Amino acid sequence: MDKRTAVVDNLFTNSVSNSSVLSIGDTNHAALKFKGLAVQKQVPTFSQEDEESFDYPLFQRDTNWPPPNIGVRKTTTHHNQNICVVNIATIGVSSSSLLQIGSLTRGYAEARVKHFRKLQETNDTS
Repeated sequence: MDKRTAVVDNLFTNSVSNSSVLSIGDTNHAALKFKGLAVQKQVPTFSQEDEESFDYPLFQRDTNWPPPNIGVRKTTTHHNQNICVVNIATIGVSSSSLLQIGSLTRGYAEARVKHFRKLQETNDTS
């Protein structure tokens, strides 16, 4: 990988969370992994018994990555020795995401989220 200098004038990021990375400069390897549970309730009250575990088949499966050598030919011409960025504004980098300014040799990012909807039971007697 050709090394280049990253010159950033202004960067504003509100938040970086949940297995995410904000990187300025060259990175050889980035491996990001996130497991999350999303609970939507009809009545937004939560208690200790609302806590869920990660014992779902979704979180146990192996990742199905594409083969590493898929035969793509790529030629890159750098017209400038520097990577010049004037302004970047992001609200957030979350859930196994990467905001990268610079070169990246290998990157793997995986996010698995299990969604739940918890609705109230209705006593419809009609």
